[in-house]
Amino acid sequence: MVKKREMGLRSIRFSVFLLAALILGGCNARKPASVTIVPSESFQTMEAWEATARMWEFGKRSNRFDGSWMPARDRILTAMIQEGGINRLRLELRSGAENPVDYWTQFRNGALSYTDFKNRFYEKINDNADPKVLNPKGIQFSELDFRVENFILPAMRIAKSLGRPMNFSLCYVDFKWSERQGNLSHAAAPEEYAELIAAAYAHLKRKYGLEPATLEIVLEPDNTKDWGGRRIGSAIVAVSRRLEAQGIKPRIIAPSTSVARRAPTFFEEMKSIPGAADKVAVLSYHRYGIQPTRQAFNRINDSARSIRAQTAMLEFARADANILFQDLTQANVSSFQKYSIATPDLGRVATPPGNMLRVTNPGAANSEVETLPEATALASIFRVVEPGAVRVGTRIDQPWVQAVAFRNPDGRMILSVKADQGPLLKILEKVHRRLNTPMPEPQGGDWVRVRMGRAGQYMMQRSNTLVGRILRCTLAVDSDNGVARMLLRGGDVATLAEQPPSAPAGYPPCSADVIDWQ
Repeated sequence: MVKKREMGLRSIRFSVFLLAALILGGCNARKPASVTIVPSESFQTMEAWEATARMWEFGKRSNRFDGSWMPARDRILTAMIQEGGINRLRLELRSGAENPVDYWTQFRNGALSYTDFKNRFYEKINDNADPKVLNPKGIQFSELDFRVENFILPAMRIAKSLGRPMNFSLCYVDFKWSERQGNLSHAAAPEEYAELIAAAYAHLKRKYGLEPATLEIVLEPDNTKDWGGRRIGSAIVAVSRRLEAQGIKPRIIAPSTSVARRAPTFFEEMKSIPGAADKVAVLSYHRYGIQPTRQAFNRINDSARSIRAQTAMLEFARADANILFQDLTQANVSSFQKYSIATPDLGRVATPPGNMLRVTNPGAANSEVETLPEATALASIFRVVEPGAVRVGTRIDQPWVQAVAFRNPDGRMILSVKADQGPLLKILEKVHRRLNTPMPEPQGGDWVRVRMGRAGQYMMQRSNTLVGRILRCTLAVDSDNGVARMLLRGGDVATLAEQPPSAPAGYPPCSADVIDWQ
C-alpha cells in the first residue's frame, strides 16, 4: 500500500513536471517592458537585512543538541554575509533565562533531550522579590553566551574582514508553547521584565564589550500567554527607564506580531500607556497566517507615521522576492528577515523552509555551502543595498514587471526588476509547495529596457524565484539617457548595481543574443 502511494505521488510529480515544462517553454507572449528610475522621488531609508542567530543546533529528529554545523561555522557565516547580504542578527533571549537552573548547559552536554529542554524554554522563576536588586544566581546566560560566541562575535569579525557592516538586535521571547511557564509573568510585572533585559545588557557589555543596536521588546506577542498591547507599552516604559539609568538609550522595535494585520491593534493599545509610543523607533510585524491586504499595510504605515517610526517585516519563513517587493513598496519597510541562517541539505522534500543557506555534508571536509533557490533573488538585493540606502521611485509601462530602486549612501544606484510568474506558474508553484514537485528551468523570456539615469557599468544578477539558477553579467549604459536591455522569464528577478568608475568589470558583458540569456 505504501509503495503504491509512493508510486502515485511520483507519477503526480512527474506529470506536474511535464506540464510545467510545457508551460514554461511557452511563456513568451508578453510585450517588451521599460523601467525607468525616478531619483527625485524618495521613500524609506534602509536599515537592515536580518537573520536569526541559529543553525540547526536544536536536533529535532535526533532529540538532542546537534553541533554538526560547528566545524563549518565560519564558512557558513562568510557565505551568509558575502553571498546572502545579511548585516544584522537577531539574538534571542528566552524568558526562561530567569531560572536558578542552567538547562542550556545540560542540553548542550547531552544530559537533557531537546524535548525536555524545550519544555523549559519559557519557565520563569523569579530571582527574588525585588526587581531593583538582581540575584545573579537566578539568571542563566549560558545560551546567550553560546550564541554570542558562535554567531555574533564571529559574524562581526568576518564582516569586518570583508569590509561589510554587521550588528545585532536583542530580542526577548516568551512563547506559550512550553509546558512549564514558571511562577513569574514578565508581561504582568514590567519592572521584572526590565530587570532581566537590563541584566542582559550589562552582561553583554561586561563580558564581550557589546551593546545591541536595537531591542525587540517581545517576539510575536500574539503567540504568548500574557503579552497584550498595553503590557508591551508598560514594558517599554519600564525598560527604557532602567536602561537610560545605565547610560543606554535603546532603539526599540515593537510589536512584532506574528500576523501583520494585528500590529496596528497592538500599537493602539501600546499608545494608551503614557510615554510608550514615543519610545518606539521601528513598528514591526511578521507575515504568518492571513496575508496582509493593502488596507492592512496602510494601517501599518499610518501607525508608524504617527510616531515618525520606521516599519519592518522581521520574520516569514516562506518569504521570497514577491513578499520583499510588496513589503518594500506597500509597507515601506526599512528592515526585512526571512528567518534563520542555514539548514543541512536533507533533500528536496525534507529540507525545511525559512533558511538563507543549505549545507551539504556539514561535518565533512568537502562540505558545500550554497544559497537556497528561493533565497537567491533576496540575496541579490541584500548584497548590494546598503544600510542608509534610500528607496527611490520607478516607472514601468507593462503590468507584468515590478521594480524597486535605491540610492546607496555613496550615491550608487541599484535597480531590481521582477517578472510576474503569470497565473499558470502561480498554480504550479502552489502545487510545488504542497507536493514538492520539481520545477524545470524557465524558457523563453521577454526583453526589459532599463533607464538607469546615468552612464556607467552595472553588475547584473538574474535569478529565478522558482528554481534559483543565477546568471551574472555586466550591463553597460553609454550615456545618462542611455538604455540597456535584459531578458526576463516568468519569475525572474534581475538586480543591477552601479559600479564605481574605477572598479574593474566583475562579470563578463551581457549578451544581446537571446540564447545566451537562457
